[in-house]
Amino acid sequence: MSALKKIYTATGPGDAHILRGLLESEGITVVIRGDDFVPFQGGSMFHMESRPSVWALEDETYARAVEVADEFARRQSEPPATAETWRCGGCGEAIEAQFTDCWNCGRGRG
Repeated sequence: MSALKKIYTATGPGDAHILRGLLESEGITVVIRGDDFVPFQGGSMFHMESRPSVWALEDETYARAVEVADEFARRQSEPPATAETWRCGGCGEAIEAQFTDCWNCGRGRG
C-alpha cells in the first residue's frame, strides 16, 4: 500500500459514492474522505476544501482510477438529454415522448 492520492473532488456525498462504486467494479480500491460533513441548512458551504473527495490507495491502480474519475467528471458536466414531447389531442397536455397515453385524460398518442 502507498500514500493516498486524491483522484476526484465531488460536488457532494452522492457522486463520491457513485464514483467509488464504479471504481470498485473495476477492482480499484478507494476511500472517500469528507463525506460526513453536512452544511448548515439554507446555505451552501461546499467549497473545494470541504467537499467530499475520492482517494486511491494503490499505486498500481492509480492511473486507471484517474481515467475512470476523469470520464465520470466529463459525464457529470454534460447537460442532461432533453426528452421530446407530444401534445395530447384530448386535453392539450404536454407528454414526454416515451409515454403512449396522456397521464391527464388517458387519451392515446394516436
